[in-house]
Amino acid sequence: MRAQPENVVGDESRDGPRCRSRSNAANPWLGLVSYTEENRAYFHGRDEEARELVRRLERKTLTILFGQSGLGKSSLLQAGVFPRLRTTGFVPIYLRLDHGPEAPPLAEQIKPAVLAETTMMGKWSHPGSAAAGESLREYFHHRDDVLTGGSGQKLIPVLVFDQFEELFTLGAADDATRARALTFIADLADLVENRAPASFEARVDAGTVNAEAFDFARSDYRVLITLREDYLPHLESLKAAMPTLMQNRMRLTRLSGAQALEAVVKPSPGLVPDDVANAIVAFVSGRSDPAQAEVEPSLLSLVCRELNYRRRAAHAEQIDAALLAGSRETILTEFYERTMADQSPAVRHWVENDLLTDSGYRENVALERARKSLAAAAADPAAIDVLVSRRLLRIEERLDVRRIELTHDVLCAVVRASRDARREREAAEAAERRRLETEAELARVQLAEVATRRSLLRARIVAAGAALLAVVAVAAAAWGIVNSRRARTAETAALHSEVEAQRTRVLADTARLEAEGLLNYLLNEFSIKLFDAGQLNLFEQLTRRTVDYYQHLPAELVTEPTEGNRALALGLLGTVLNWQNRTDEAVAPTAEALTILRRRVAAGDHTFETAAGLMYALAIQAGIYDNQSLPAEALRAMQEAIAIGRPLMADPQRSTKDKVRFAMLLMSLGWAHHGARDEASAGLAFAESAAYLVAAGADDPKNEDAASTYCIVLKGLTFAAQSRDDQAQA
Repeated sequence: MRAQPENVVGDESRDGPRCRSRSNAANPWLGLVSYTEENRAYFHGRDEEARELVRRLERKTLTILFGQSGLGKSSLLQAGVFPRLRTTGFVPIYLRLDHGPEAPPLAEQIKPAVLAETTMMGKWSHPGSAAAGESLREYFHHRDDVLTGGSGQKLIPVLVFDQFEELFTLGAADDATRARALTFIADLADLVENRAPASFEARVDAGTVNAEAFDFARSDYRVLITLREDYLPHLESLKAAMPTLMQNRMRLTRLSGAQALEAVVKPSPGLVPDDVANAIVAFVSGRSDPAQAEVEPSLLSLVCRELNYRRRAAHAEQIDAALLAGSRETILTEFYERTMADQSPAVRHWVENDLLTDSGYRENVALERARKSLAAAAADPAAIDVLVSRRLLRIEERLDVRRIELTHDVLCAVVRASRDARREREAAEAAERRRLETEAELARVQLAEVATRRSLLRARIVAAGAALLAVVAVAAAAWGIVNSRRARTAETAALHSEVEAQRTRVLADTARLEAEGLLNYLLNEFSIKLFDAGQLNLFEQLTRRTVDYYQHLPAELVTEPTEGNRALALGLLGTVLNWQNRTDEAVAPTAEALTILRRRVAAGDHTFETAAGLMYALAIQAGIYDNQSLPAEALRAMQEAIAIGRPLMADPQRSTKDKVRFAMLLMSLGWAHHGARDEASAGLAFAESAAYLVAAGADDPKNEDAASTYCIVLKGLTFAAQSRDDQAQA
């Protein structure tokens, strides 16, 4: 579990090693770093939201705070809400769960943090009451174990889960983390709803626990969950288990113009004149009228920090309007580029590849592993310390393990743009290398042809000399020389023809493979259209002819790409036969396609085409199993297909069409879980499908495929939630 982030600010020097100093009146803005209680004196503009959040916490056990990324939820909590809570009898406990594969169970990460924070502000009347492995509900309901302050007043612990959306991202990375997340959700729901877990009831019945040791009438604890707004549907999918999460929610919005002015002027009065403050707010918001301005706090803080750097570099007393040259994007890009300017390409590659997921989200890694990765790439591990001091990266403690990550989500777009541009350059350079290699190969062939012609020319010269000497020979010898000359001419023509034939064969093979790929592409693209048009017989005929073509190819023309094309054609044949309810006929071509593709993977073929082909072939097999009324086998095949597809779809280069098709597979998995009455897994599959569809533009009615599939997925989410409700009531 992550502790509160360190709160040290660099000294703004870009030209040498940075000193580490506390924020102060000359350096009040933290840029992308979250404010904490330590520097709350410089946190302004969120008084109204802080008071409202405290009021909500006082009234209800569970409070939900949500908002878009970059709106300063963490700063609001630590610098705005926590100090107010401490003065009203609450003990805020900042929690950010560790979803790493080697981390302890999520509930067990909470208890040490609770003990550490509460014992700093007060004491428990019966310390040591907690038992290892007990549920969160048991942990907070031990009879007569009350937390009190130094003057005897009762204190109430507040569990503050920051960045709760990581439960749906990092916590859904694989089957093991998803299972652990589901266990934690059930445990947290029992605490929030004050509901006895089934395991507790069983232990009471078995006599292994004394129910009288607990006072479940108590509610002297609070839970605050914060998450990004785009993950609110994921959270709402838990309402069957945790109904109260719909009752007390607060949406954090951008700063108003007046709030933004407070954040600019109040941290250090006199440093920013009023007219310049108005100009800064207009600059960041893009609105000339402050009354209409809506400002992202993280961007405002970064701009103010960058402007303050320029002020200090110019030895000026105040920030003036002349420093505002540039734009929001320019300042972010300049910040990143200036930070990375003196770093080696290997360091830049590490930041962009290891600290950002393929889909563009922040990732964190253990500091020790990060240093080893840089050393393995022949880069200086000390670069991490430099980038931390420059506020691009930050280090946090999680279960006594130091971890490194980008400072803020607002940087993700800049880092991803740099990574995408670099990958485009690398792809272009690779293409150029392939072109040069091809040209070099052609040049080699041409040189060989020229050498052959020169050898033949020398042979002709020798033959001509021999012919001249043969003039004085007898007529029979002359006749022999003439025949020899004809033979050499024929030999020359044969050699030349062989070179041309070799080039022709290369071109023919290339053209044939391209034609095969085009044929399979057309079949694949037309399959849905022919299905919608009811032309399954036509599609079957086209597919069978394609399969026949591959099966009758001479052995010397069968290559690995040809085998891959044949597997795709076999899979499509299995699909169309299954669509026609000719399931028994569909089994053989589908099994043959799977055999070909598995053999290629086992032989080391890790291309996208082969992996995607195997994924879709497994989905076809799942459909066949479903028609054969074999739900367990169908579910297993679909789960294997999804497991292959997830890393493929993580590549940002995947097309919108690829994402929609994968979302359809996830939707099928959701229905399979729903049929098996595993509504929790069904909900997760439908939610993951919905996320891919939204990323593919499902909210645009013009995108018919994505939008129509999205409607079905939402229906699946509804069915899964209703089924969970029915199961709970039963």
